[in-house]
Amino acid sequence: MVQPAYRSPSLLQALESRLEGLLRCHGGERGKGLLSLTVAMPELAFDHLPDGLSDYNYWSRPAEGFFLLGLGVAASIEAQGEGRFRALDVAFSEYRRLWRAVDADDTGLLPLALAGFAFDQEGQGSGLPNAQLTIPVLLVQQKDGKCALTFTCNRESSLHAVMAGWLALAGEVLEASGHDPASAFANSIERVSSRPDDAAWLKQAAHALADIRSGVLDKVVLARSIQVRSAYPMVPAALMAALAVRYPGCIHFAHAFPQGGVLLGATPESLVSLAGGRVASDALAGTDWREGALDDDKNLHEHRLVVNAIVRALDPVCGFLEIPSRPNVFTLQELRHLRSVIRGTTHPGITLFDLVERLHPTPAVGGAPTRRALEWLARHGEARRGWYSGATGWIGFDGGGEFAVALRCAWLHGSEAELYAGAGIVAGSDPHDELEETEAKLNAMLSVLEGKQ
Repeated sequence: MVQPAYRSPSLLQALESRLEGLLRCHGGERGKGLLSLTVAMPELAFDHLPDGLSDYNYWSRPAEGFFLLGLGVAASIEAQGEGRFRALDVAFSEYRRLWRAVDADDTGLLPLALAGFAFDQEGQGSGLPNAQLTIPVLLVQQKDGKCALTFTCNRESSLHAVMAGWLALAGEVLEASGHDPASAFANSIERVSSRPDDAAWLKQAAHALADIRSGVLDKVVLARSIQVRSAYPMVPAALMAALAVRYPGCIHFAHAFPQGGVLLGATPESLVSLAGGRVASDALAGTDWREGALDDDKNLHEHRLVVNAIVRALDPVCGFLEIPSRPNVFTLQELRHLRSVIRGTTHPGITLFDLVERLHPTPAVGGAPTRRALEWLARHGEARRGWYSGATGWIGFDGGGEFAVALRCAWLHGSEAELYAGAGIVAGSDPHDELEETEAKLNAMLSVLEGKQ
């Protein structure tokens, strides 16, 4: 049987020869900062998360043919508290100041960092840092039909050690990419528990409705999670392949951490993207799963709260905003959402993290008014684990990038998983209907875990 070209040792040997030449040419200037070398890799079919990898960051938009995979840590920062986004922004700006990027084959693909953060500025759980930004040693990316590998190192490192580390990671990727993960499988899933249980969640929703009626707030989002156990260990690559089949129009992400565990999901909601001074943010609120009237007063009111909050956040830093007059319906298998995309042009000097700080959390995941809703959630003891309803994304060498709200996701650990969902409580909400909505959202990931098509 003829082996695929990307599994041939000759490809790794050719890559080694190429990198040695580039290091001789560009690696002689020792000093502080990072060096990145990008080489085209048309032989690598990169359109999914490879199987068998560990400690990685994966982020993609399958419908657009955009895929990112980061392995290893060339530089990293963790932060939490009120200044967490500013800390990440300052650190990345400092990296960029001393970062030399060489695009050896004129691919147009620049190095970047992958990042994520929790909903609450102090929240943690599931073994994840509150907020983290990582510049990978090896970045595999595909965009506009081009595939490239970007290798990054500290310019003070030994070139011999650098080359050994680069080739080890490249070998892992080339070998793993030779195995297509199964997108069809069957698994038996046992539902173990929920946090909080149904009775406690319904009681919380009733409290929220009472405070909304009294004018304390306009909306609050109540989250819950369920714990499940599978008959077999869960395979992240296979699950991501299944998500790509079911939800190709979503943003997909998978983060594997050294201490064990993988956060993965397919979210319908982009928090913010920035490219060449152009910003875009999704307002996603108002959900239907029963073929009902999605454009009723309740759903439209809930949607307007999110649109208005995004506009208020962006208006001071944008010279121009495009605001849709009515939302579109975004359909994802059994779920339908009201969606509006707010676009604008930012003032000079506005960074991606400036926008993240202004926008997070939108009323789609927190509530409105934002401060009152967050205070309400804290008073009532809601704690969201990991990065659920925080965000996951990337920021490029040129400052552009995108963060997506971490929804429709699960925390995997061996044969166990925790799945997350939430529902927005507004005037006119029925607690039992909202609980059913969370079940419909949880079912999006449950169906994938069970191998349903």
